[in-house]
Order: sequence, then structure tokens, then C-alpha cells
Amino acid sequence: MAEERQWQGTTGGGNFGQKALFVMLKHIRVTLLYPILFLIIPFYLIFSRKGTKATHNYYKEIWKVKGLKNLWYCYLNNLTFGKVVLDKFAVLAGNHQQFDIHFDEKDWQTFHSLLDQDKGIILAGSHIGNFELLGQRLSQDKKPISCVIYDGENSNYQTHRNIAFGKQNVKTIPIRQDMSHLFTIKEALDNGEIIAILCDRYMGGRKVKKCQFMGHDANFPTGIFIMAVQMEVPVVSTFIMKEKGTQYKGYMKPLKINEETDSVTQRTDAILQAYVASLENMLHQYPHQWFNYYPFWGENKRG
Repeated sequence: MAEERQWQGTTGGGNFGQKALFVMLKHIRVTLLYPILFLIIPFYLIFSRKGTKATHNYYKEIWKVKGLKNLWYCYLNNLTFGKVVLDKFAVLAGNHQQFDIHFDEKDWQTFHSLLDQDKGIILAGSHIGNFELLGQRLSQDKKPISCVIYDGENSNYQTHRNIAFGKQNVKTIPIRQDMSHLFTIKEALDNGEIIAILCDRYMGGRKVKKCQFMGHDANFPTGIFIMAVQMEVPVVSTFIMKEKGTQYKGYMKPLKINEETDSVTQRTDAILQAYVASLENMLHQYPHQWFNYYPFWGENKRG
């Protein structure tokens, strides 16, 4: 029986709306469109009931925020997400020079030390901040980068994404229902390449583990972490978080585990827990950049 997906992974706006955004954002600064969001978001909160309910419960259950403050936080969350989406379209339209992505020097040096090793690298992101801006900052000639993507976007969006990624020498690996993408990922890691992948959403498949996340149970996919342990490649939690205007701050922290842990299962659990802890740390710093608009805690189960 087919696995049910709680989140379909597509970008909204329709084909015509996306085409219009690409045309505009190719020529203007993205901040000129930010004010439009102040008018759009209230309608989105009203008519996108499932997403609004999920965000309301996120603030209610995770941050214990109720009443008018909860409504205000839902507004801020969607406003931030709207800006992130516009930023993403601006990058895919080729207008990426306006963005400033800053990494701490220590994180940057750590990443470059990994580039000098023969092993592949897994950059483990999530649906917070703006992970797709990563390729704009990681241009280098030591290791090819492949980004694992959801392949359900419309053709116009995919065309712009492929062009933008190609200019940064970033390849794409589409997620397949038959899980064949795992073989492509393994081959890239065998060749010492970089894999950038979002690790928070359960998108089908059978390898999943329930973890304590922000004080509640949530299911996380484990396949990529099992592969990392079996192939002995480093995993780096990676987040690109929105700051003011067109500024972003990047975080890259290698996930360290006890080297004395023997079994693949134990090491996988340890590295998954380290990833979840890094995600929690980011949410405590950026609580309004949680962009999973479905019942994440305790309900992202198999169908």
C-alpha cells in the first residue's frame, strides 16, 4: 500500500503567478514586494485553514502562547515565510547578488577542513530558514554538490531551479517513490561529493524513528543517517536563517557522536538525536521560522 504524505512539498502561486514573480524579481529588488505580503497574509490565514491550524497549534503546544498573541505570532510566521519564498524566487530568477549570507568564521573554517578530506559530506538541513540559498554561498571547486529535492513542482519552477543551480555547479537528485534516489546519493558520497538534504519531513519510506523534539514526540526519517553511519561520512547540520532585509546568517555544525558506540543502530540513533538537538537550538533562536504547515508532532505517521 502506498505511503501517505502529510506534506506534498509543492510551492504555491500557480503557474501564472510563479511566472509573473520570476519576471518581476529578475529586474527589481525583492524588498519592493515585501509590503504586498502585509495585505496578502491575513487572507491566507483565513483561507488556508489546515496550515493556519498547524501554526496555531505550534505556538500553543510548543511555546504555550494563546489568544491574540498566538494570532499575532501566526501572522509573523506567515509573513516571514512569505519573505523567504520571495527571496527564493529572486535567487531562482538570477537576481541573487542582493543577498548577504554570513557564516561565523569558525563554522566556515570547519566546513573547509572537511572539503580537504576524501570522504563525502552530508549537509543536513530542514524546513526552517531558507535552505535553498545554500548553493549561493558554497561555490567552490573541491567537491561537487548535489541537492536532494522534491520533484513535484510545476515545470516552470523546475526549469528556473535547474538553471539557477546549474550556474552554481549544484546538481539535483529528485526524490523518487521507489526510493531509487538513495542509490544516487550513495554513489555521490562514494565519489567524495557533497549531499545537501532536508532531514525533518517524513516523506514516505519505511525508515523512521520517533524522537523527543521540542518536548513532544515527532517522527523523523532515518535513511540518510543510516547511510552516513554505514559509509562513515560526516554529517553537518546546516541552516540558512533569515535576518533583517536581505541578510541571512548561516550555521554549519558537524554532528558529533561517541566514537565508542559500536552498532549501526546505536550510532544512527545518536547522530539523529544530535541533528534533532541542533534543530531545537535553531528554533529557540528563530521561533518564527518554523515552516512545516501540517500537524508535525505525533501525527506525521505512515498511512
